[in-house]
Amino acid sequence: MSDVRSKARRRMQPALCAGSGFSLIELMVALAIGAIVAATAIPAYREHVMRSHIPEATSGLLLTAMRLEQYYQDHRSYRKDDDCAVVMPASGRFSFRCKPGDDGQSFLLTATGATGELMQGFAFTLDQAGNAQTIELPDGWGDKPPLKCWITRKGAKC
Repeated sequence: MSDVRSKARRRMQPALCAGSGFSLIELMVALAIGAIVAATAIPAYREHVMRSHIPEATSGLLLTAMRLEQYYQDHRSYRKDDDCAVVMPASGRFSFRCKPGDDGQSFLLTATGATGELMQGFAFTLDQAGNAQTIELPDGWGDKPPLKCWITRKGAKC
């Protein structure tokens, strides 16, 4: 009778086999595959995030230029006192500047990537005639600036 009970107990306990689980080699292979995927995915993701922030600069420049044109229609000058006539957009990724011409008949808007941020190294301009330029790009993003267009993706040309 005790043999029957001991056999029943052994059936209830999980069997520990020598072949269960993962070997060290299998774990190392999985880790190596994960590292290769991460090595390719992280730079691609970083570039995608950078590209997604560029419209913040370009739309800020366009919006400010539109506001300056509206002010010009009423006052026949882009200048108010010693500065541009409109408030610059607020942004954590770009700093915006406006330089009016001495006679008030022209302006140059500049969006520069914030120092210490992901967008550092980017700079775009727009003037009263609608001339858009890329004046600064991070290394590896394309031709050497200044370029007569806004570069919005790595390797793009005017």
